[in-house]
Amino acid sequence: MKLTQRVAYHALASASLLFCSSTIVQAQTPSSQDKIPLSKPINKKSKAVKVPEDHNANSENTQAKDIMYKVTASEIALQRGEWQSAFVTILGLAQQTRDPRFAKRATEIAMSVQQLEEAIAANRLWQELDTGSQEAAQNYLSLMVVKNDYAEIEKFFVLALKSSNVQERGNLIFQIQRSLNHLNDKQAAFTTLEKILSEDMNLIQSHIALSRAAYRSGNLERAQKEAKTALSMSPDSELAILTLAQASEKATSFQLVADFLKQYPAAKDVRLAYASMLVDSKQFDAARTEFLDFLQTPGKVDLTHAQILYSLGSIELEAGQLNTAEKYFHEFLTKISENDDPSSAYLSLAQIALQRKDKLNADQWLGKIPFNDGKNPAWFNIQMRRAQLLASDNKFLEARQFLQNIATTKDSEQILLLQTEAQIMRDAGQVTEAFVVLQMALGEFPGSAELLYDFAMLAESLKQFSDMELALKQLIQIAPSNALAYNALGYSYADRNLNLDEAHALIETANRLNPNDPYILDSLGWIKFRLKQYEDAEHFLRRSLSMRKDADVAVHLAEVLWIQNRKDEAIRLFVEARQKDPQSAILKSTLLRLTVNLP
Repeated sequence: MKLTQRVAYHALASASLLFCSSTIVQAQTPSSQDKIPLSKPINKKSKAVKVPEDHNANSENTQAKDIMYKVTASEIALQRGEWQSAFVTILGLAQQTRDPRFAKRATEIAMSVQQLEEAIAANRLWQELDTGSQEAAQNYLSLMVVKNDYAEIEKFFVLALKSSNVQERGNLIFQIQRSLNHLNDKQAAFTTLEKILSEDMNLIQSHIALSRAAYRSGNLERAQKEAKTALSMSPDSELAILTLAQASEKATSFQLVADFLKQYPAAKDVRLAYASMLVDSKQFDAARTEFLDFLQTPGKVDLTHAQILYSLGSIELEAGQLNTAEKYFHEFLTKISENDDPSSAYLSLAQIALQRKDKLNADQWLGKIPFNDGKNPAWFNIQMRRAQLLASDNKFLEARQFLQNIATTKDSEQILLLQTEAQIMRDAGQVTEAFVVLQMALGEFPGSAELLYDFAMLAESLKQFSDMELALKQLIQIAPSNALAYNALGYSYADRNLNLDEAHALIETANRLNPNDPYILDSLGWIKFRLKQYEDAEHFLRRSLSMRKDADVAVHLAEVLWIQNRKDEAIRLFVEARQKDPQSAILKSTLLRLTVNLP
């Protein structure tokens, strides 16, 4: 071991507590023009700094102190938001000492402030210094996913598959498919997966993975084809039939699953999926029969007695049988062990109380949800719900005081608290004050996608369109895979009949990022209408309405039909929209603009 490496080892050992306890500071993310270049390019062939052969204690101690000083200084700089100084110092130590832990830390620093190129440079040094490190390789993959570098992702996974053995390859294929789900462009993700799996098409897992990816990209025909191929390779595969059912129309999927169960009655996963499909389609009598059968026949599905009781309670709650649902949830609470989480049952009992208009009892149930020393991820969100309950009783001041007494432990919680406070103020009619709260919140958390979106929507409601557009454009810049941002900006342009080509491109991007979303399909139909592409407009609006019976979508479709002189159809839709939402602002403005008098 060279002297610099030995010194670094001892210095890192001394500094390990500093590294472990140091939180990733949320420094303000600089813009691209604020980025500084590395102090010098990383030379992969560089060697460790040469030192004299005299390994005396004084020399070693001096270098250890120097390293410790730099480590401490960099952590202090990071806590002050001076990420550049910290990054350059730690990366310099990695180059000097050839210790991969410094390269890893430099990577973490760059990632914590979303500096992609710097993170990639540090990661490459990390991999060079720690050849074969799985952690470094996985980190590199994550960076490539963020960068949307499809060629590098393909290369990484092809190598991983070639290095795997037959026994682990199937699971690896599913891991690859799940990793590609994080890519912005779902069609490009599918194409990349096709290339990665081109040498493994003899495996059923490849076809199931391709079916899932095709479904996510909106290509239902290809999704069904791949699932059918998988099923032909293994006719008793529960995973294959469930994948095919997911990619099929609802009626077809029911028939597929029912036929499979007739042939393979012991298929536990499929039987449970069938029962869940019955619940989702609101066939409560049939669903109740299935779950009662599970209760009376232990082992028929992989659910505990308590889980079946909870499912029965959920079915009765969905069916509106509140007393029966309440009985099942209480029984569930008596059957769970100390290690089980009762939160879901408490939430359901609170929902029952709310349906009975008993807000006090609802809050009491919500108050039972355990904090578990901060380990219950649901607890904080529930406190936001309790504040909203107070606000729904017009106790706006109490609601805000309740929020102010909640301690936050991380930025995401503080952001959610500020969002909730702004919403409560908006509900109280204090829209301008809510706008100011969100402005101040963005001053503290300028990179928050959630705050930017809420601010944009509130700005639109105040007709401050320039503020709205700026916020949404910033959101797109920091979160390029956020379909909501593209859709909101595109729809706003379309609704105001402005920048129609840009609006069309924005909404198409949203649809590519999140296909089959009813809100985005509504926007797509509306921009097609603005572009006078009436056939396409009707197609997308009908798709949206079939997925979500929304009054505003019905109004949009009615106007498309009205403009084509199909006025009887349009009138029927206007009437349906009025029945669904008599106070719809879009309905009122559209009827006034078209001078339509409804019967």
